[in-house]
Amino acid sequence: MSILQNYSENSVSDDVDITPHVTGETSEYLGRLLIGDDEPRLLNSLCSILRDKGFEVDGAEDGDAVCQRLRENAYDLVLLDIRMPGKSGLEIMAWLKETGVDAPVIIISGHSDYRIVRQAFKLGACDYLRKPYDVDELIRAVGGTVLERRQARSQAATGWSNPLTADFFKHTLDHLPDLVFSLDERKCINYLNHHSESLLGLPTEELIGQPFSQLVHEGDIAKLPLLFGKNEVGESVTQEIKLKTYHGGIGYLDCDITVASPLEANNTALTYAKPPPAKPPFLGIVRDITEHKRTLALMEFHASHDTLTGLPNRSLFMDRLTLAVSQASRNGQKLAVLFIDLNDFKAVNDTYGHGVGDQLLQKVAAGLTHCLREGDTLARYGGDEFTVLLPSLDEKKDAATVARKLMNSLETPFQFEGTDLRVSIGTSIGIAMYPEDGAGAETLVERADMAMYAVKQKKKNDFYFYS
Repeated sequence: MSILQNYSENSVSDDVDITPHVTGETSEYLGRLLIGDDEPRLLNSLCSILRDKGFEVDGAEDGDAVCQRLRENAYDLVLLDIRMPGKSGLEIMAWLKETGVDAPVIIISGHSDYRIVRQAFKLGACDYLRKPYDVDELIRAVGGTVLERRQARSQAATGWSNPLTADFFKHTLDHLPDLVFSLDERKCINYLNHHSESLLGLPTEELIGQPFSQLVHEGDIAKLPLLFGKNEVGESVTQEIKLKTYHGGIGYLDCDITVASPLEANNTALTYAKPPPAKPPFLGIVRDITEHKRTLALMEFHASHDTLTGLPNRSLFMDRLTLAVSQASRNGQKLAVLFIDLNDFKAVNDTYGHGVGDQLLQKVAAGLTHCLREGDTLARYGGDEFTVLLPSLDEKKDAATVARKLMNSLETPFQFEGTDLRVSIGTSIGIAMYPEDGAGAETLVERADMAMYAVKQKKKNDFYFYS
């Protein structure tokens, strides 16, 4: 459903031009694009922006129409929303793979579910942009993808000597936000486009003639033989490599670097160091993926951690416990699982409100964390329940020692900033030991839970071992 206005499922806005733009000559365009989005105004906006940038653009408001356009026309790039009437964006990508239709895909969606993003990349998406999209990021992603596709087609069909191809690349390279470079046979830089200074923080003139390796983070130097080795025998290679930056000091960017060795080169297409090489052995594109990696890492973190406390969630805890049981079995060691429940937490919520309750959970999580070793795991299991994994224990009494520390950490009433409020909270802890109390992760958690309930039934603010 549109976030701007309600539209019937099959309606088309009068002011949205989604008719294919067919011309006799396509060389005047930077590339031909197809956009699939069920929100008419956003579709119109995307079409207008990309047409203004020199692309030929067709649009479709449902997945079936997208597939029909792909059957009838060849496109340099397809931009898809995840949710559309008919086929969804993911279903269209699966259809592309099944039918063998050759069209790279960028997903543009308001959905940032980590699992959907991962599925999109598995199905072959070359990028994922989140609505509301940043126009500069959009142009960079579209331009880079179309350039790579046309570069591959041009090399395969006519090589770099075709004058039309040279003009196209000269115009595109000068305006592409990605860093484009070429290297001589010594792997020294002999061309950089205008993006070098904004990305790396150094003027182009200072980099011409320098070994490409000087731009690479010391820890990634070992990746260079693989980056250059395969395309010496005619294969293009993409590697993730850290590059140094010099914006007010030395920093680093995570980059995808694609390097290819062209069959032949037209020296008029690029401005090279003098004397110009007869044939540049290596051509490459550098794409800054720092923010992309940060976003994916954050999404993966949220998928495995509790958003309120930042602790591992139940799923991650069970994964770590399963691994710890396997290691303990192999090494003949003990481990303990502690199940922690806060006493009378509901009364805190009812009396002071959920805002105070949430702050209390955060303070409890911080206090419990300080009692544990680096290799231990504290997780928020759910609600006011926490679990602890204590691997590599020598004796049962080691778990008892940790349980006392955890209880003692909650003895002092918690204070809340900006108020005189002080809240005391107690805890009941159940403990299950491996291998005595169970050989599997689920069993150990269940028995620690049973021991915790035994504490609640008899007395609170104590710990019991499962028996």
